[in-house]
Amino acid sequence: MDMNKILQWMDLAKKSQTTDFWKDIFDQPSFNEFMTNTQDQGQPASHSFNPGVGNHFPPTDIYITDEDVLLISDLAGYAKEDIHLSISGTNLLIKGNNSRAITGKLVHQERHQGPFQRIIQLPEPAYPNQMKAKFNEGLLCISYKRQFRDEEQVPID
Repeated sequence: MDMNKILQWMDLAKKSQTTDFWKDIFDQPSFNEFMTNTQDQGQPASHSFNPGVGNHFPPTDIYITDEDVLLISDLAGYAKEDIHLSISGTNLLIKGNNSRAITGKLVHQERHQGPFQRIIQLPEPAYPNQMKAKFNEGLLCISYKRQFRDEEQVPID
């Protein structure tokens, strides 16, 4: 992976983001409504191809810079059209399905295949109009501008 290209992409994303932070805060649906609307009937909250390991598919790295938050999810074998993203506050839902059928008897499986759903807790809140997502060569890169970079004093009356 070329880190310079990611940094260039992040700079471009920063320049194109405009929002009214407080307006967006109050326009967000509740997390319960988010979960109700995005979860399929009868589907588990998350799917992992290795039971007991937990809800860790797709594997995702999260980076924080002075200006941005960057997530990189490994979705090798999935197509962009098979991936769905939703956000509510600090909860990012990554959902998808890889339904490629391969003939032959399965002898050993390590790669994930089929539907999955994972909720990732973001380090800072974000809103759909602030997020930029790009899918290239099996990597889903998501970035958004940080809202709270520094600690701020709160006056006491």
